Amino acid sequence: MKLNDDKLEVGVTEVTYFGHVITSSGLRADPHKVQAISDMPPPSNKAEVQTILGMVNYLSKFAPNLAEITSPMRAILNKDVEFAWDQPQIAAFQKVKEILTRSPGPILSYYDPTKDLTLQVDASKYGLGAVLLQDDKPVAYASKSLTTSEINYAQIEKEMYAIVFGCTRFHQYIYGRSIRVETDHKPLVSIMKKSLLDAPARLQRMILRLQRYELDVVHLPGKCIPVADTLSRKFLSDTYPGLSDSFEAQVHMIFSSLPISDRKIEEIEKATLSDPQFDILKSVILEGWPQSRSECPAQILEFWNHRDELSVNSGIIFKGHKIVIPTSLRVLMLDKIHTGHMGVEKCIRRARDVLFWPKMSLDISDMVLKCSVCLERRNSNAKEPLEPHKIPQYPWQVVATDLFYWNNADYIIIVDYYSLYLEVHKLHGTTSTTVINKLKGTFSRLGIPETVVSDNGPQYSSQEFSEFANKWDFKHVTSSPHYPQSNGLAEKTVQTVKNMFNKCKKDGKDPYVALLEYRTTPLDIGYTPSQLLMCRKLRSVLPTTLEELVPKTPIYNEVQNKIDCKKSYKKKKYYDKGSKPLKSLNSGDSVRIRGSNGLWKPAIISSQHPASRSYIVESQDGGIYRRNRRHIIGTREEVPLTTVENDTIVPPVRYEPQCNLTPPELAEPTSNINNSPQITSDTETTETQQIPSDGLYITRSGRIVKPKIIESM
Repeated sequence: MKLNDDKLEVGVTEVTYFGHVITSSGLRADPHKVQAISDMPPPSNKAEVQTILGMVNYLSKFAPNLAEITSPMRAILNKDVEFAWDQPQIAAFQKVKEILTRSPGPILSYYDPTKDLTLQVDASKYGLGAVLLQDDKPVAYASKSLTTSEINYAQIEKEMYAIVFGCTRFHQYIYGRSIRVETDHKPLVSIMKKSLLDAPARLQRMILRLQRYELDVVHLPGKCIPVADTLSRKFLSDTYPGLSDSFEAQVHMIFSSLPISDRKIEEIEKATLSDPQFDILKSVILEGWPQSRSECPAQILEFWNHRDELSVNSGIIFKGHKIVIPTSLRVLMLDKIHTGHMGVEKCIRRARDVLFWPKMSLDISDMVLKCSVCLERRNSNAKEPLEPHKIPQYPWQVVATDLFYWNNADYIIIVDYYSLYLEVHKLHGTTSTTVINKLKGTFSRLGIPETVVSDNGPQYSSQEFSEFANKWDFKHVTSSPHYPQSNGLAEKTVQTVKNMFNKCKKDGKDPYVALLEYRTTPLDIGYTPSQLLMCRKLRSVLPTTLEELVPKTPIYNEVQNKIDCKKSYKKKKYYDKGSKPLKSLNSGDSVRIRGSNGLWKPAIISSQHPASRSYIVESQDGGIYRRNRRHIIGTREEVPLTTVENDTIVPPVRYEPQCNLTPPELAEPTSNINNSPQITSDTETTETQQIPSDGLYITRSGRIVKPKIIESM
């Protein structure tokens, strides 16, 4: 290696190199460059003005406040402005000379790759500013003026643009390093942590540009970043004219690819312009949101939580890539969202893809739940988790009964909830008298139970059966209309008996021997039904020892534990698969119940039945029904009350647990009703009804029927 003596300087404290003076304390501007500007005569045309500004831009790193002073000079460079070197330009040119020739001049610290880097950025209405710091000392300054289109950016977009500008300007310093970015715009901190799709279109492009940098964006008040704040307000002319081109291209690409027509876009734009709320919202988006919620205008307070994602493009407000719909168009949008009559969840998912307004999901849910077309043809509710019957304390305490038809004959079954012991009797008729006589015969042999559970068949809902229950001192519980599983034990036993009888008929066996074998077959808990009921095994056609036939009392606690385990674990475990609890309803709630034609008809909750999941409802035609929660769907529609000829309103009839369902103002209670046993239900039931003397009566489904009165002519 050879050294040139003429160019070699040894032992000096500073050296001039490429327009800079490199000193032991930092970097200064070359005095010769400064002197050239100081001695420069006033320009005579726009080209000479551009030459002067070019030299000023070269020295801008040493004079961060230079941009504001040169603004009058840049103003005459516009195409539609004629060159005129007047007093504002003369004063600005003279001021530039004074700043650059001031002694001592500004000094920039040397960049140290071993020290941490901090990038301070800020954006004002017309410019961007950035300063690179190490140990709180400036390494480099940069500022940029905004173009006409960039001035229309939302404030959050300008602040993000300042970060992009700073990173691009100081790329050679920060690339590959972990950088702390300080900004006075707090929403940037949260939006940098969100999903990219949550950001407005222009911000998405900016964030993508920053992906190659390792940035830690933190918030500091504006007073803590004075240099960047000053640079953004006292900026230089745009030295990076192509920086924002990709942002604008991306925004226009996303906007033009929206799956809506130009006519609809114009309609949304006009509605946005005419909406007073959106007029305020656009101004706040473009000028910047206040620092606290309390300072936010009340008209747009509902947008506060979404302020980081809002932007304005082509006169339309966006939340990320979604269009914010003005108030006047929301009803129309709701109608279009529900064109296919899809459910609440699907409609919400569909709308969230492209649209937004505050409480949009609630509006969609309210609309779908009021759609009469959907409500009439809605699917049934899913089953609810099983509520097992309470285990009886002793055998034959609670029994279930039901009728069934087999082989051209009617039969009645009686089954014990505790032991599952069953009785089957052939009937010679299906009247209440026939059924009562068979029950009397069974009760005379096995005892009178405390509770008898049945369905709402006419044999069980008659006045005669009510008197029988009252006289024989047992409580009659009926299952809810159209809900046979609330009398599930009887229904299941009927299936078992009919299946047993069919097999015996096919095989030519005696069905009564089959019943005997059923009663002597051990259950899952290890005891036979006859053992649990009678404390002994029954002698059957199978050979057995005397020891087996000797009466033995099962251990009560052991039986209770086994029955409890079976009922509460095994059965519930399998039944609850695919079930879910339904929301409770309150008096006055608008609902729909299944009509005889299979469609859901409007009704109102009159009251809640004492039994679990059971309600008294009044339909639109004035009928009073009792239904299980599974047979009721909640709506948000308004159900009009029934009116009579004198235009008086008939309010929903309140349900009285201890009385007949007949409204007290329509039927006087009789002594039979007052003395009738209390009716309850395991899941939901219908009380035993009586026919008052005035002709009012209640059908099996629980509806009150008032006979027509024909007046004589």
